[in-house]
Amino acid sequence: MRAPDDAPAPDTPPAPSAARLVETLHRVARPQDRFESARALVLDRTVRLTLYIRGPDEIEAVGHALRLCRLLLGHSPELSRHRIADFRLL
Repeated sequence: MRAPDDAPAPDTPPAPSAARLVETLHRVARPQDRFESARALVLDRTVRLTLYIRGPDEIEAVGHALRLCRLLLGHSPELSRHRIADFRLL
């Protein structure tokens, strides 16, 4: 996830905490999301997430990962100006 490149607005929330983002994911994930765990790295205005998801195939795992990212964006005020910018399957 990445914030826009323009200058942050004066009322922009502070950068998110990696630990808080992972805690939020654990709080908002549902059992059907097949979410196991996550790691987060916050660098400047970029948040990098590694999501561990149980799934029978890649397509389903990718769908769950994108849903979790959208949930995280919606439940984290610190990410109010962020968007999903890149996605890579490991």
